[in-house]
Amino acid sequence: MSRFRTVLVAVALGVCIPLGAVGVAVAAHPALGNAQPSPTITGPRAGTSVVTIGDSIMAGYGLDDTSTAWPALLAEADHVRVTNLGCSSGGFLAVGACGTDFAGLITQATAAHPSIVIVQSTDNDIGQSAASIETATGATVRALHAALPKAQIVGMNTLWDQPGAVPAEVAQSTASLRRAVRAVHGTFVDIGQPLKGHAALLQDDSEHPTIAGHRVLLRTIVKDLRRAGIHL
Repeated sequence: MSRFRTVLVAVALGVCIPLGAVGVAVAAHPALGNAQPSPTITGPRAGTSVVTIGDSIMAGYGLDDTSTAWPALLAEADHVRVTNLGCSSGGFLAVGACGTDFAGLITQATAAHPSIVIVQSTDNDIGQSAASIETATGATVRALHAALPKAQIVGMNTLWDQPGAVPAEVAQSTASLRRAVRAVHGTFVDIGQPLKGHAALLQDDSEHPTIAGHRVLLRTIVKDLRRAGIHL
């Protein structure tokens, strides 16, 4: 997500553990003029490998330490290796701080050799037509599946925590990802809007979660993943 407009193949699945080899990347906003140089990798070298693809919420934008973002917390809680490819301001169409859209992250996702890829839809494609969002989302998820045919692809809905009317693209992005994931026999998980109406769980921009907000996201995501039959 990006609040800097003026106003989530999943690959969003996304918690912390004793760290094995850990790589660190700071989520940058495009306004800062620099891209994210590498993914954040948390967890043990061996065992289940999870890749998460999504926007600035997943990237941990605004946190002092991205190890407190929900993907890293997932790694600790479930003792899995998580490669967080969250890209601030990125989307299925929008080019983010990482220098690409979500499709451009597939090479890094493949290099992590994941058994599960969590892709989360995003509001960063606001202003794009429904048809464009549908086409780009479908193409990205198909390419992800082709690159990682044995990986389980999990989709997750767009988060929208801001006050006021919800743009139509929020529902469109969620629906497009749901269709795309199911088309490749993946699993779509709708976690609802667990932070909506909870200002204390959001940073001053009323959009990006605090550490406490990321912990709430973690609990919700883990619960809903397990309810969907996905066990890390």
